[in-house]
Amino acid sequence: MGLIYSECSYKEKGTVEVFSYGNKMVSRKFNGTSNTKNADGNVISCDTMYYYTVIDYPKEHLLISDILPRGKGKQFLLKESLNLFEWKPSMDTKTLLGYTYHKATCKFRGRDYEAWFTREIPFKAAPWKFHGLPGVLLEVYSTDDYCSWVAESIEIRPFKKEIVLPFYGWDIVDLDKYIRILKSKKQSSIDKYKKWGYSEEQISMSTRSIEIFDLD
Repeated sequence: MGLIYSECSYKEKGTVEVFSYGNKMVSRKFNGTSNTKNADGNVISCDTMYYYTVIDYPKEHLLISDILPRGKGKQFLLKESLNLFEWKPSMDTKTLLGYTYHKATCKFRGRDYEAWFTREIPFKAAPWKFHGLPGVLLEVYSTDDYCSWVAESIEIRPFKKEIVLPFYGWDIVDLDKYIRILKSKKQSSIDKYKKWGYSEEQISMSTRSIEIFDLD
């Protein structure tokens, strides 16, 4: 059995911020805004929402909130081990943002990835789940051109306080339960679109955000 999720089944542009501090690394992507209105319908507050990936080195796990399905009144965090990638280092090097960085490759859940990282910055940072390489990942992408991340800037400064994570009350699930949630969500969507008279092609396009394939 195998399933992998994705935010979309096509290349999507956006800004991902990566913060490394203490024993944690936080990657966040802008998701939108949430407005609170008063009885007259006027906006009284506006909150910024993000997709998050949090890597906790002492606990040796990561929590990921991006692209997780939200059930009725529930929100989910996927919890996984840090040991997800079997990187193969290379002797290839190039420069980006004034740093020399090195190439590494891996296969992960149906895709081949190429990453470029530098050891010249004295901490760890990477987008999404890409843990396991020394230093900072400045570029990583899938070889099928499905997704890519390229660093545009690096800022090194002290943190006054940790980033507040909006996870209070969220359900934490493992990969097996997460797969069941996604399969159920996809089947519910398929049933709904069939009821609405969608064609097979329209259903496929509308449910393409969930990929199912062999992970071996």
